[in-house]
Amino acid sequence: MRGLGADEVIDPEGFADHGPFDVVLELVGGPNVPENLRALRTGGRIVVIGIGAGAQAEVNLGALMGKRATLRASTLRPRPLEEKALTARAMERHVLPLFDRGALCVPVAATFPLDAVGEAYERFTAGGKVGKIVLTLR
Repeated sequence: MRGLGADEVIDPEGFADHGPFDVVLELVGGPNVPENLRALRTGGRIVVIGIGAGAQAEVNLGALMGKRATLRASTLRPRPLEEKALTARAMERHVLPLFDRGALCVPVAATFPLDAVGEAYERFTAGGKVGKIVLTLR
C-alpha cells in the first residue's frame, strides 16, 4: 500500500504480468508457486514464509533451472529456543526502534469488540484485507 511506503501497488490477481521481479515473497503457499516462478526475473529468488493455502507445490524444475532461480523457505517455529532468542534480540535492536521513530507501523484492517469475535473471525477469513484484525476489551 502506498500509505505504508510502497512505490508501486500491484493487485495480487495477475501480478505475474507486472514482472519480472527480483524477489517474490510467498506468504500464501503452494498454489502460488507456479505463477511466482513465471513472474521471476532470471537469477531471481522465491522466498516462502507462509503456507496457509497449502504446503504442496508443483515446481517446473526446467523453468527454475532456466531462470537460474533460487527457491528458499524459512520459518521460526521448529528452530531451537536459542535461535528464537537470538532472533528476538535482533528484532529488539534493529526493528523495534523503527516503530519508536514512526518509520514502521502495523496497519489495522478492522477493530471489533471482544463480544463480536464471530464477526471478527468472519472478517479475518474473508481475505482481501491489508492489516491486522484487532479485538478490543472495551
